[in-house]
Amino acid sequence: MAKDHELSGLIKWSRHEDWSELFDAVLYEHFGQAFEDYGIDFDTLEKLIGEKEMTNLWGCAFEDFVTQPRSPEDPSTIADDYLKRRGWKEGPSKRRYIEALRDSIFSLYAVSDVVAGQSMVLTDLIRDGSPVRITEHTATRALNEGDRLGCRIVTVAGVNRLAGGLTRFDEDVAEQAISQLRTAIEAMRDLAVELRGNQTDADSGGIDDASLLRDLAPEFTMIWLEGTLNGRLPKIPPPRFNSDGEELAAHTVSYPLTPGTSPDAVARILNSIRELCPEEDGVWNWIDRPDEEDHDKGPRPRSAVASAVREETLYVNLEDGTPVLATIELFADGLILVANSRQRADSGKIMLKSLLKGMLGQPETHADDPSGDPPQAPS
Repeated sequence: MAKDHELSGLIKWSRHEDWSELFDAVLYEHFGQAFEDYGIDFDTLEKLIGEKEMTNLWGCAFEDFVTQPRSPEDPSTIADDYLKRRGWKEGPSKRRYIEALRDSIFSLYAVSDVVAGQSMVLTDLIRDGSPVRITEHTATRALNEGDRLGCRIVTVAGVNRLAGGLTRFDEDVAEQAISQLRTAIEAMRDLAVELRGNQTDADSGGIDDASLLRDLAPEFTMIWLEGTLNGRLPKIPPPRFNSDGEELAAHTVSYPLTPGTSPDAVARILNSIRELCPEEDGVWNWIDRPDEEDHDKGPRPRSAVASAVREETLYVNLEDGTPVLATIELFADGLILVANSRQRADSGKIMLKSLLKGMLGQPETHADDPSGDPPQAPS
């Protein structure tokens, strides 16, 4: 099994400013749900599950990060960047290992044919495939026939090895993971086929379990954490109100642009309003600025958004503490406003009607139902 020191250079490189934001985002995907559900942090989690399990879970998240592209526009990974800039510091075997890790996929396996200190056979429980013989010295001394192991298999110089991040699943949690992950893969495949023009499975071009499973690594961590923490800690009740004391109910208001209306013209108007803070191109946060504030002074607050729950109340703020009332997103032929209460949605409709008079058609409002479909962007 790969030891932490094998990737010490890559781990250090992850703290570089070019990669730290993506790393934090991947960590949140793995741990954020559990932290929010149970009101804990990394230190508390380590006290609950022990240093060894914490190290293993962190390793699972870090190795997932190694596989992630820098952005939708830039497919390069930290592994590519590190090998390009610092690969000369690593030996050939280490470089091949990092390349194999970059291309690896996390899955859940059944353990069999264990030869302690030497090898074992792993059979993928999520995807179809032949059993794989793994050369492994350390883990085989602790694993038994029939164990369920979440891990990555890396192949270096023709030898199959385990990556460093791995978790052992109890049988009932493993069955839950198998069911949830297979369902997720099927749903992702159906969506991918639909987006490619209703192609059949035979001509859907590369939509296989491996490519779909690659994006689901955080699900394994979340399922393991839920199986481990549920019953040991009380869950934090979900929030019921927003910071204005209004009952939470997600509302999405969709507008078509009127004929002849340019999205650029709409964007220029929205960019001119100080209560609308740009998040990225085509996305604005509608913020709450005190009436007594001089709107002609000082820059707009920055748009990083964070949420917190206190006493059944959800607070959504910019990084400077400014409350966020709603989010607006502009498309080529439409615009949507998303608010977390009926009152904020109604106020947002009044604002947009005033700002964009004659540029928007009749709105359609969708109030989220837990059993309903998610809102769709204008098409």
